[in-house]
Amino acid sequence: MNKALKNTFAIYVFAYSFLFASRPISDGDFWFHLKTGEYIIRTGLVPRTDLFSFTNYGRPWIAHEWLSGAVFYLVYSLLGFNALIFIFGILTALAFWLALKRSDCHPFVSGFAALLGVWAVLPTIGVRPRVFTLLFASVYLYLLTQYARSGTGRAIWWLVPLMALWVNLHGGFLIGLVLIGLTIAGIPLDAWAAGDKIGPFWRRLRTLGFVLLGCLLVVMVNPHGAGIYSFPFAIFFSPIQQKAIVDWLSPNFHEPELLPLTLLILLTIAALALSPRQVRPSELLLFVTTLYATLKSQRHMAVFALVAAPLFADHCQNWLASTAFGKSFGTQQSLESSRRSILLNLLLLLPLIIFAAKLKSRVFGPPRQEIVEVPISAVAYLKEHEITGNTFTDPNIWSGYLIWELPANPVYIDGRIDMYGDHFVKQYLDIIWGITDWRGPFDRYGVRIVMVKPESPLGRELSESTNWQQVFQDDMALVFTRR
Repeated sequence: MNKALKNTFAIYVFAYSFLFASRPISDGDFWFHLKTGEYIIRTGLVPRTDLFSFTNYGRPWIAHEWLSGAVFYLVYSLLGFNALIFIFGILTALAFWLALKRSDCHPFVSGFAALLGVWAVLPTIGVRPRVFTLLFASVYLYLLTQYARSGTGRAIWWLVPLMALWVNLHGGFLIGLVLIGLTIAGIPLDAWAAGDKIGPFWRRLRTLGFVLLGCLLVVMVNPHGAGIYSFPFAIFFSPIQQKAIVDWLSPNFHEPELLPLTLLILLTIAALALSPRQVRPSELLLFVTTLYATLKSQRHMAVFALVAAPLFADHCQNWLASTAFGKSFGTQQSLESSRRSILLNLLLLLPLIIFAAKLKSRVFGPPRQEIVEVPISAVAYLKEHEITGNTFTDPNIWSGYLIWELPANPVYIDGRIDMYGDHFVKQYLDIIWGITDWRGPFDRYGVRIVMVKPESPLGRELSESTNWQQVFQDDMALVFTRR
């Protein structure tokens, strides 16, 4: 492929990756992040206690994503919601562009791998703090791979200041520490598989050991100090939170949105099996570790995609090169013609225009309740009729939108279930599942307003109660107020 067409094709791949990754704001937790960011920007303080609920107001809170909230609010206040969508689409595309820089194969193969990788992670991205983890994990993988193979360059030390930034943006900072540890384990494994002595690699291992130590230390450069280490493990070892948070559940491969992840897993395994080049033990270690993490918890699929996409591209290229078709696949005879180059550019441009037009209407258009997945109309009704008071929502993540849009209505619980504690979260789940009678908790905490889905069991019980009246209903939500 001639150089001009290769560069043009790379631009197209990045553009399509951006279009895939541009998602409307649909994460219920986004709104409390936005409100937290507003508080930080206006006061110059990072909250250490709960500010938003009436049930746990003043309870200690580790706002581990405080910097993400500040970024959200700064961008929103200056440029609006569409700028946030644009920026996070670019960050996702950039993460996969950098991931494919770790491979060296035909642009068509790497382009397909990049788009498949972006497609696979769509359920977990958007305007969310975890996109920062996607980007930082990609940078870590790139720098660690380069250093493990060459042992030269000072760029590896950038991992330390990057970790100081990562820990304040998202709780996924532990992934960076794990990636360093896996790289340290992979270097001697590769040496053993190649029949080399480990001696020449000690300098790399020693440097990576110091980098890991530096990262462990700078993790404490955050408003909560060493206490930030306790936060992820509190979630890992909480059976309630592991069951209550959908992202911590194993992927449900019956869901259509997980078909791209299924394809990425199967195609990567097939490429490894068919490739005439033996996979490096370090590559296999990363692949197996991240695949296990993904099968255990779907929130890890983003890091798996960063590992699998370039691995699939490399070994697919190796397999193609060993076939009769592949021997002519990378030759220059067909695409050197300027006429053919122009034709290919047009073929790539036409769907890009169509996708961009659809993106403008669906993603960058005015927020619609069915897209952002929060009860915009119900909250607007409460504001218009000045209905205020302690508010209970089912699902809990709807409270994030109340926190942002209607702060006069403190919430019963929201998406920060790590702060509320297992006992309180279990009580909430028992209420919405009909296991515990809601009357006692509602009286004890002074609940005045309830907002639930139309199919909610709690909604049916409230409609039969003489102490509650329904004041609003649409396709998304029912609103009840205490008489």
